[in-house]
Amino acid sequence: MIEIFLNPELYPSVNLRISRKHGVIYHLPSEIILFISSILIYLCLMTITFSKMATAVPDFQTNTAIIADMHIHSTASDGEYSPGDIAAMLHKNKIKVAALADHDTFAGFHEFKSAFSGIAVPGVELSVEYNEVGLHLLAYGFDPLHQAFCERLEHFQKIRYHRIEMICERLCELGKPLTIDEVKNNYPQETTLGRPHIARAMIAKGYIKSFNQAFQKYIGDDKPAYVAKTRLDFDEALELIKASGGISILAHPGLFLSKISFDVIKMLPVDGFEAYHPNHTSSLSRILVDHCLKHDLPYSGGSDFHDLRRNKTNVIGKWGLRENEWQYLKTYINNHCFYQI
Repeated sequence: MIEIFLNPELYPSVNLRISRKHGVIYHLPSEIILFISSILIYLCLMTITFSKMATAVPDFQTNTAIIADMHIHSTASDGEYSPGDIAAMLHKNKIKVAALADHDTFAGFHEFKSAFSGIAVPGVELSVEYNEVGLHLLAYGFDPLHQAFCERLEHFQKIRYHRIEMICERLCELGKPLTIDEVKNNYPQETTLGRPHIARAMIAKGYIKSFNQAFQKYIGDDKPAYVAKTRLDFDEALELIKASGGISILAHPGLFLSKISFDVIKMLPVDGFEAYHPNHTSSLSRILVDHCLKHDLPYSGGSDFHDLRRNKTNVIGKWGLRENEWQYLKTYINNHCFYQI
């Protein structure tokens, strides 16, 4: 015989002998206990299995190395490393395919293509406005010499430049004087300036000790020196991407879920979605991949690399596409884009 301890509050209908402790001792034949144990073990194993299925990266993301990083930033925008330096990092990490996705510019593409031993795909990350919500669009495979696209981005670079000037003025009012020349220091003339450049300049002047402190105290959203960004209209951005022969990919959808529902996101008229990103859970990545495959849409992935600050997860070689996933995206690009690979 085997004894089982039962809580009388959970089993009030069973005629059981009350013990001196907080329950009862109930006697059952060992055959029944073995049967019940088998059922419990089976249910536990099924629970573990379904839990893994809900959170694991899809099977085709588990067995082979990442070979494509489709989301990288250089000194052409707010990254700390030149396109040439990025090329060397990619080679070191055995990445064979990559796209510079600098903010509102593809000025670094030709330098990157010349320096990179692998496949360089034209890319850009656009800041866009959709129903008063700021989103980011990745574009791939467009003509990097497309006149209308280049001119529109040059216009927004001027707007970005003016925004940085306004932030510098507010910092001066806060007792932290900073000039636009100090912000631009050590960056190429064509660099698209952003708040990270201000953060680095503030560190250099000793106003703050860390990159994050600049955003938390001064230039982050709704902070004293913050100035709102002017964004490209969502529909206009899609038209520019299409006209230049590219495809549109919604960047890191997981970062927008606090502002816009997933049901709305998956209905956006973009060509596809960025599935793999440091800020995505594995379950979200799987959902995005499954959605794209179900509807014959392209999906992408990348590190969103900017710099090598400590404790950052945006590391080259850790996020991106495996060989068969890159082949899927490559086929889509070759079938739909100006730029052929």
